[in-house]
Formats: sequence, structure tokens, C-alpha cells
Amino acid sequence: MIATWPAQLRPKHSTMQLLPRFSLALLLALLWATPIAWMVMTSLKPESQIVTLPPRWLPDHLADFTLDNYIKILTIPRGVDLIRSFLNSLIVSGTGTTLVIVVDTLAAYALARLRFPGRDIVFYVIVLSLIVPHEILLIPNYITIWRLDWINSLTALIVPPVASGFGVFLLRQFFLSIPTELEDAARIDGCGRFRILWSIVIPVSGGAIATLAIFTFLYYWNDFTWPYIIVNAADVMTLPVALIQFRGDYFSEYGQLMAGAFVSALPAILIFLTAQRLIIRSITLTGLKG
Repeated sequence: MIATWPAQLRPKHSTMQLLPRFSLALLLALLWATPIAWMVMTSLKPESQIVTLPPRWLPDHLADFTLDNYIKILTIPRGVDLIRSFLNSLIVSGTGTTLVIVVDTLAAYALARLRFPGRDIVFYVIVLSLIVPHEILLIPNYITIWRLDWINSLTALIVPPVASGFGVFLLRQFFLSIPTELEDAARIDGCGRFRILWSIVIPVSGGAIATLAIFTFLYYWNDFTWPYIIVNAADVMTLPVALIQFRGDYFSEYGQLMAGAFVSALPAILIFLTAQRLIIRSITLTGLKG
């Protein structure tokens, strides 16, 4: 007697039907991983074997693999301390992410649950602000920071991005998908708005808030244009700006550049690899109820 799968357990697609999808996913994964692999391999090679033609992935001999590039970027002074810049990036990214979560959570809950005149207009304005290029705001933001006397300070790197509307939109759409019955029951028990937000809405929205935190942290960590404009003091430079010091006027030491780039990219890579499922799930759920 031939065993058969129950209807609910039968595969929806055969192996041959899934093969093109897996092949495309594998190709995209290789395209994503190739620059990272090249960066790592270049950072482990001596300079004499980096600028060769044709380019080679591996050193001539196994013994040529070296950590000298990493040692040099951490120990040889170049007008900027890379470790200090790393800490500056952590402070800016951590503080900025915390402020964004607090501000956007309060704003999103107000737009999702409170009723007040002009609520929809405020939300539409926030959504429209998402299409405004960041480059247009550079000069107004610079003038504001200059008048506040925040030039060459970490505060100037933290505060302006807090006003982004992306987090408000993301969390507001997620809050709308939460059944109002949960809040009505808490209100009957005597809970106020802040207690409901803290005890019910935020725990239920942990995935969406974590996704916003990840996106915000990566934005602060990788931002180059604004820190490059607003900061020129070595002790407040973030890591992307500090890496410019490894580029010479007439030549560049590519091994050290790649080592610094890998150190800078490592936190972002780790966050993406560990949280990609959470990000995809939260984005998929966002907007199910408008």
C-alpha cells in the first residue's frame, strides 16, 4: 500500500518549481556577499599584493595573511583616534535611537488613538515629509545648529534626525492593527492613556518598535554627509568621517582603508544577520489595517 500525504501536509510546490526561486535567492546572496568578502580579504593582505594587476582574491602564500592593517589603524595616530570615533558612533547611535523610539512612539499613539482637530492633516504632512530629500534640509539644519552653537558637538549629530517621520508612520500603522478591545478593557479597570500605552500597546508592539530601533541605529551608524558637514574636530568625529583620514592626498593605503571599513561595517552586518526575520515580519504586518 502506497502511503500518501494528508491534503493539508502536501507540499504546495514541487522541487522543480522551487528551484528557480532558490537559484535567484542564491545569486542575490552571492552578489551581496561578494563585496564584503573582497573587503575582508583585502584587509588581510599586505599592501604590495593589493595593488597588483590582475587583481587577486588571495595572497601569494598562506603566510602572507596578516593583521598588520588592523593593528595600524588602531595604533598609528593620523590626527584622529579610531577607537574614540567608534565610541562616538556608539554614543550617537544609541542616544539617537532611544530618543527616536520615545518621540515616535508617543506621536504614533496619539495619531492612532486620540481624536483631535487636524489629526489627519498632521499625519498627511508627516507622510509627505518622507518624500523630501535630506539634501534639501542640510542648509536649514546647519543654520539652526550654528545659531544654537552646537557646531562640533555630538548633540548636533543626535538631534536633527529625531524629527524623521518614518518611525511615526511605521508605528502608527502597527498601532491601528491592535484591537481596541484591549484598551477598552484596561480603561474600564481605571488605566489612563500612559498606563495603557506602557502596559498594553508597547508590549504588543515589541516587534515593530525593535524594527524601528534597528533601522534608526543603522541610519545613525552609517550616516556620513551630515557628520562630515557639521563636525571637523577629531574628538567628536564618528567612524564614517574618521575613515576619511586614511585616504591620502596622493596615494591611499587600501589595506588599512578596507580594515577600517570592515570595523565600521561589522556592527551593521551583525545586526542585519541576527534581526532580518524580525525586520521582514514587522514590515509585513505594518499597514494591514489603515
